[in-house]
Amino acid sequence: MALSSAIAGGGCSDRPPPVRASDASRAPREPVVETPKQLAATTPYRAKLAHGAELYLPTWFSPRRGGYDLMVHFHGLGKLQEGNLDRSQLNVAVVSINMGVGTDHYANAFRDPQSFERLVVDAQDEIAKSGRAPGAKVKRIALSAWSAGFVSVAKIMGEPSNIEKIDAVLLADGFFTSFTNLKKRVINTASLERFVTLVDSASKGDKLFAITHSAIPTQDYPSVEETVAKLLELTASTKTPSTNVGPRNMHETYVVDRGAFHVKGFEGVTAGDHIKQINAMGETLYPYLKARWEQPESSAATAAAPAASR
Repeated sequence: MALSSAIAGGGCSDRPPPVRASDASRAPREPVVETPKQLAATTPYRAKLAHGAELYLPTWFSPRRGGYDLMVHFHGLGKLQEGNLDRSQLNVAVVSINMGVGTDHYANAFRDPQSFERLVVDAQDEIAKSGRAPGAKVKRIALSAWSAGFVSVAKIMGEPSNIEKIDAVLLADGFFTSFTNLKKRVINTASLERFVTLVDSASKGDKLFAITHSAIPTQDYPSVEETVAKLLELTASTKTPSTNVGPRNMHETYVVDRGAFHVKGFEGVTAGDHIKQINAMGETLYPYLKARWEQPESSAATAAAPAASR
């Protein structure tokens, strides 16, 4: 994507007041230089990383206490996450990875246990080049995914060395497993074990784990609704019925709020309902992350869901 337009009319307003010729030796005029810090207030920063990843720094991005937060999102055009950031105003750097339709590419991209670490290092190097976080390093990391992008999240979370690095996982209509018996629709729970552990950590406030989903049915594999239901069963998490209407006229059917573990179920069985899930992340999921990350770190573990998101 092209960079936004340059600062309009900035040259005149930044000039110092006129200096009389007789005062020239005492008050030399200094040139005005557009530094990266000045540009950060008005212009977002975009860059390409390896394997089709895109880095985006919103205009309000800024490090705090020598560090900054990073969100890595899987599946969907980068501009969709830019829109979600605009709506949520999260102070994060975002890496968007879009590998097209299907799950194979998302599974293969992170087969190497070191691949995620390399991605984070690449993002950090590019952020350093941007000049917008001098001397700062990645502090907290969130994984975000829509639809097939969940497969990359599952791969990353399956590597023990990544667990401590990940503070939050946010999933929009993307949470899948397989059947052990297709005819009887018996769900394979083996691949859900890492997420059962994540629910336990989130319930204690040690991590954030949030899911939204539609009611779209599937044939050859469990739907997101079925898979989430099994996760709730395995973790003894209780649904609370809801009739709230969310963004884009999305109708809630139930919610789960258990510490920092949150689920929102929605009506909808069409492709359009599926697409709404990614477009609404800035209003349905990212507020949880904003509440957790944009408060004193000492109280982050006990962050509650924002009232508007319940």
